[in-house]
Amino acid sequence: MRRTIALALFASAPWPTTAFAQTAADSAASTPADNDGDTIVVTARRREESAQDVPIALTALAGAQVSVPGTIGLAQVQQLAPSLQLTATNPRNTNINIRGLGATPAFASLGLEYGAGVYVDQVYYSRPAQTAFDLYDLAQVEVLRGPQGTLFGKNTTAGAISLTTEAPSFDPAFRGEVSFGNYQTLQMRATGSTPLSDTVAIRLTVTDTSRNHGFQRIPAQGNRRVHDLHSFGGRGQLLFDNHNGLRLRLIADYSSLRQDCCTGVTTTIRTTRIDGTTLPNNFLVRTARAGYTPLPIDPYARRLETNRPFTVDMKTYGGTGIADWNLGAATLTSVTGWRKLDYKPATDGDVIGLDIFENAGVREKQEQFSQELRIASNGRNRIDYVAGLYYFWQRIDDRFFTIYGRDAALWILGPGTPGGTAPSAGGLAALNGLFADGTAFARTKSYAGFGEATWNASDSLSLTGGLRYTLEKKDGAFGQVQRGPALSAGEIALGAQAIRNAFAANIPTFLVNTKENNLSGRATLSWKPTDGILAYATYARGFKSGGLNLNATAAPKVIDPEKVTNWEAGLKTSFLDGKATLNLAVFTQTVRNYQSQQIDTRIAQTAYIANVGTVRSRGFEVDATIRPSRNLRLFASGSYTDATY
Repeated sequence: MRRTIALALFASAPWPTTAFAQTAADSAASTPADNDGDTIVVTARRREESAQDVPIALTALAGAQVSVPGTIGLAQVQQLAPSLQLTATNPRNTNINIRGLGATPAFASLGLEYGAGVYVDQVYYSRPAQTAFDLYDLAQVEVLRGPQGTLFGKNTTAGAISLTTEAPSFDPAFRGEVSFGNYQTLQMRATGSTPLSDTVAIRLTVTDTSRNHGFQRIPAQGNRRVHDLHSFGGRGQLLFDNHNGLRLRLIADYSSLRQDCCTGVTTTIRTTRIDGTTLPNNFLVRTARAGYTPLPIDPYARRLETNRPFTVDMKTYGGTGIADWNLGAATLTSVTGWRKLDYKPATDGDVIGLDIFENAGVREKQEQFSQELRIASNGRNRIDYVAGLYYFWQRIDDRFFTIYGRDAALWILGPGTPGGTAPSAGGLAALNGLFADGTAFARTKSYAGFGEATWNASDSLSLTGGLRYTLEKKDGAFGQVQRGPALSAGEIALGAQAIRNAFAANIPTFLVNTKENNLSGRATLSWKPTDGILAYATYARGFKSGGLNLNATAAPKVIDPEKVTNWEAGLKTSFLDGKATLNLAVFTQTVRNYQSQQIDTRIAQTAYIANVGTVRSRGFEVDATIRPSRNLRLFASGSYTDATY
């Protein structure tokens, strides 16, 4: 945890200056909610409202702001929302944090949920890797800060990111672009919509990005360039609208990502501890006894030493169905989602020109299904409300693999004789070709009922309260098999089998499960003394379900859920006839039983999850906009976060 100060300054011109989202009654709409160009409409409370009238700290971005050429995934969203941070060592190991909370930036775990929820067209994406697609056909992105569990549920203790794609239109439309960049980068993107009849319209979006001249080199391989990239995505949509209150939107999408990924250049070699004493058996000692000369440290040369393939091949696809039925006073909504992910890595685990690890990584397959039913009031009433039921199912299957190479024994165990440069015969026989082969699965079933109501006591004073009850069941299994060349009786006598058992023990498959329930919610008091000014204060409780340790460590197999308490106050103002806004939020958030990833370094760097006590995050955020002319809007955002545990 650390103090963070983040800033974003940006301008848009001449993009359309109205950001818009779908309403509960018109979730397939693809036209701005107003025509003055200054009102940003969001669905942060599952109902259509002006962003300046919602008592929630949020950043709303129009699709054109985040679909800039050359970007893939949420990278551009991070640039424009300073409280949002993304870390990724590869697509699977992508972590999202809001206000310093969400997930620790280490290794992904199939037994760990994430505290910042990502929703695409109202469907929860369980794995952050699923967001590695081109954001070209987006209508709007909303970054909601702080616990959002009452309405969004499913582990949004840090916040939620809601992405809304452009829906089919009954007015024919087409947009396309071709972009060129260095390193032989080519990006082609197009989206188009057309009506098929008075009640049916379709939209098709296709994106393709390639980088064929990587930006890093491997001198030992003739300066071969690496870090190429190939990304393809497609989204097809069908909209039925009877123009009498019933709308049905069907969405199917597919994306693939192939990349030389992910390794980096050496920036520092440490030979001393923090107190100045010598670090024994450090990197330079190990390379010297192996007779290996590492490259000079020069990060800007972008040179790598790896001698084994390092690649990522990932595919994600799924379908969404959104049905809205406007009953006049309220709208019934059904959101159905199904998704799959297939992630295949190859990793040179030692990242240098030795064969310490020939390959290491995790192959992952994930499948999920969700169903949400809700009812929401339309317009502004004395009491506005939203209520619903939610079901989520998921299964993740992982294959853990570590293959040791011919240099592993000398590097890890050291020389067979003091001061020598060769491993022991037993160590070499044990580790050369040793294959730790682990398999695991994790399964989740989650049920929830929720409701939130706003009492508009007067034109200026409103009180909002909501609750969510969650019942969640998880189960999983893990087992590991030791593989490798057969050992002779002599090698076993030299301790080879004992060494293998220490590095890749045979672990009989074990089962683990947990069941939890929780009641969480929030209460908000908002005051609007005059048009253009909104003050609010919020108290919220959040919940993130417990985790499972499905690995070869001796860590506890079940960890406790997180429970979050958040106090927040904010001020939203608009002036100059709505052409300028200035918003401020201050917050303090406490998380009990914070779930953090730890590293077991006794044998190898194996990640596990644990409760590490209480975390506190506090700070403030500022967002400002001004529109000096019709085709120019200026933005500024800043945040200060002080998070500690």
